[in-house]
Amino acid sequence: MLERNRERGGRLGEDADLRRSALVTKVLPLLRKILSIDGGVFGKSAEFASFSSPTALTITRDPSDEQAGSFVHRLWSRSPRLRVLDILRTLTSADKPLSDVDDLSAVLIPLTEGTTPLRRDSEGLEPAQSTLTSVETCLRDAARDLAAYEENVLPNPMATLQRIVLLASISVFYHAATRAREAVQLPRRVLLLDASNAKRSSIIAEASEATVTALSADARAYMARTLRELLAATEGSRRGKKRWMDDPERAVSEMFKSHLRSKTPPHLKEVVDALEEIEAGGADVEEELPVRLVGILDSSGGRSLEGFIRLLGVRCGLLYPQQKNPHKRLVPMDRTLEVLVASTFDLSGPPLEFRDFLEEFYRRWGIVVGGRLEDARLLTAAGTPVPSAELTENAERFLTRLESLGLARKMADSVAVVGLMENTDGT
Repeated sequence: MLERNRERGGRLGEDADLRRSALVTKVLPLLRKILSIDGGVFGKSAEFASFSSPTALTITRDPSDEQAGSFVHRLWSRSPRLRVLDILRTLTSADKPLSDVDDLSAVLIPLTEGTTPLRRDSEGLEPAQSTLTSVETCLRDAARDLAAYEENVLPNPMATLQRIVLLASISVFYHAATRAREAVQLPRRVLLLDASNAKRSSIIAEASEATVTALSADARAYMARTLRELLAATEGSRRGKKRWMDDPERAVSEMFKSHLRSKTPPHLKEVVDALEEIEAGGADVEEELPVRLVGILDSSGGRSLEGFIRLLGVRCGLLYPQQKNPHKRLVPMDRTLEVLVASTFDLSGPPLEFRDFLEEFYRRWGIVVGGRLEDARLLTAAGTPVPSAELTENAERFLTRLESLGLARKMADSVAVVGLMENTDGT
């Protein structure tokens, strides 16, 4: 903005060092004072201040989403178009009157030159299949319920934008994590939410980790099968009708160039080494090489499906710990848990009894906490048995956490309800 407005910037329009100095010493402190930004993290250090604006006037063109945004848009815009897209468009509109914009946008508008139209190549396009899968239907229902929540609570624009983007990210995570099971029409995995608050191992924490690990195993198997199919697609190329196993090194290189949009295979030496190990061990190249490729891709920056799911789960605030620990469990952060609850049922309507909510929570997201009789059976069937007493305690802690977020209440008759508690009268 300063580059484009040198003639109007006074000292801010001078060389880069002076601009930076004036920005840190004058502009940022002024913004912090005008907007009453909390100084709890960095105190009075304006240099490390963070400001967020929801309007398209300050949007960046980030091409790194790997078409995840297009996927969510196609899912939500499918007929009937979901209200959440209209909320998002209204929220981020650059044409709102000054009386309706947030404080930061009002301060920055004089420095902007308007917006350039966003390219929406996929706008209005339907997904390839004519009907939605069961998972996609659940994800649309989740977006519908969140839209009702946002229209009911009417919070500040940044909070609404954050929740919508967070639900979009969770939707991509959940869709990617269920591809393996839906592809072969197997029952979906059950996920155990860990409400134990235990930083170290506990029965619940270990069981939750096992359910997340099962998702990772599914992702590895699914990607290995997909890579096997892509390698098979290289057969019959310009080199003749040979099968890809007859020249696997060439097939891998061709696969990366034609299907994975990579000029050269990453870690080609690792591919060659893997081939030598497979052949030396007498294993089947057709079966084993795709499995090895998944590991090679994941080690090169989490480029496998498993790595993508793990990274997105952490960034969504679904998986814990946040550090580079491969052993993750389902411990949603507060904002993530709020979005999960708000997208499980219509929070703008009557509250649900806790047990009914847990039924909907499992139906929508495949998540259990231990408050239903079926939870122990589902976990046992998944190979992760947990004592009933531990599950009951976990459900109680989960309810307490919902209470702390204002999303649940224990009534006098020992019945607990989940909903927007400010809209209930306790009867």
